Amino acid sequence: MSISEQLGVNAHDLHGNTKHALNVAGRLGVRLVELAGHASDISPSALSSSGRRHLLRIVEGAGLQLASLTADFSGVRLTDPAMIEQRIEQTRDMLKLASDLHVGVVSTAIGAVTHPETGEPSAVAVEALQRMGVAADGYGIRLALRPSADAPDAFAALLSAVGCPSVQLGLDPAALVIAGQNPIRFVERFATTTALVHIRDARIGHVDHPGCEVRLGEGDVDLIGAIVTLEATEYRGPYIMRRTDTNDPLNDLIAARQHIQAFNL
Repeated sequence: MSISEQLGVNAHDLHGNTKHALNVAGRLGVRLVELAGHASDISPSALSSSGRRHLLRIVEGAGLQLASLTADFSGVRLTDPAMIEQRIEQTRDMLKLASDLHVGVVSTAIGAVTHPETGEPSAVAVEALQRMGVAADGYGIRLALRPSADAPDAFAALLSAVGCPSVQLGLDPAALVIAGQNPIRFVERFATTTALVHIRDARIGHVDHPGCEVRLGEGDVDLIGAIVTLEATEYRGPYIMRRTDTNDPLNDLIAARQHIQAFNL
């Protein structure tokens, strides 16, 4: 299988409502699509059973296959005891939505969930992820955690403490680079338990300026190294191109697709 067959976009990076974004995504020459599950018109609370079936027809009509959902909840941290029940319920609702849409992967960005000195995972986060993992198991879905702040050893300690095979890595190399981590270390360590990959580029932060997302090929992410390492482990999950910080996402994603296809992988 070539990378082109595994390549997709997050439709909501293209702006506009979901139907419009899917129609634009269908013209990008990719096979797969990811949706932001928190988008107002497709959130679990917004979509009835018939609405979910209608969404699948729109995806199919755009010539796409739905590969994943993102479950990113602003301000609701995994380590906050006051908010954790809300985060668990939101994630369960997203897993149910994914099941109804026949999606095998739900990914969620996580901030630091381990102690900065000891590397021990937060007990609140571990219990929450165990409960989310039980729900993911029940629906037959992989819950992909997209870390940024935690180093590979700390993330490994988190996965070990959670102890659920359905809770895996969602690799976002750009987020790791921005946070000062080396994405290749994550690829080498977690390649066989990686559920999906977000493809975008970023520059490493320095004392005088923070790291930031940039157009693919203009940053510090070793994308070829990450893909070659993943493919060597027979990774066959989606590669979702992202562009979250731009005024021209369509042309940036077209250029990203061309950049990736030039690898001839």
